[in-house]
Amino acid sequence: MNDFKECYDIAESGKLEPFWDATYKFAFPNMTNQMKGRSGKCNSQNSGVDRIIYLENGKTVTVEEKVRTTSYPDIAIEYVSNDTTNSPGWIEKDLSVDYLAYAFLPIKTVYLFDWRMLKLTWKRNKDAWLSKYFIAHAQNEYYTTLSVCIPIDTLLESCKESSIIRV
Repeated sequence: MNDFKECYDIAESGKLEPFWDATYKFAFPNMTNQMKGRSGKCNSQNSGVDRIIYLENGKTVTVEEKVRTTSYPDIAIEYVSNDTTNSPGWIEKDLSVDYLAYAFLPIKTVYLFDWRMLKLTWKRNKDAWLSKYFIAHAQNEYYTTLSVCIPIDTLLESCKESSIIRV
């Protein structure tokens, strides 16, 4: 059984802060500060904002963070959050973030996706991916979460293709 609370508690414990700080210093060399988005059922959390990054030029960058405690050769894209209410997964939501940071803790690797590009890539490939790739059913206490497991190389290549506009 999947334990959402356990996953949430890992993220909220503060133990990952050095990992995330090193990640964002590398990804944003002009970062002056970063802080966790507000916890719980507040507006920033509901809009996907797990992290706010402040840059030297005054710009702020917002990030949704996903953590896997086991390494896999795929990125699990959640498209149904709760199958009993049919609530949309994070890829189906209009989150107010700039990036998705998808981390594999055992290998200390983070894939940083531009959110708008990832959404466009999902929209273009959703049907094919749902019929081609493994669907993970994460059983929680009262509901199941559905994710499609897309090979990392496939997702990266598809995002690259989505960034090319031919009119």
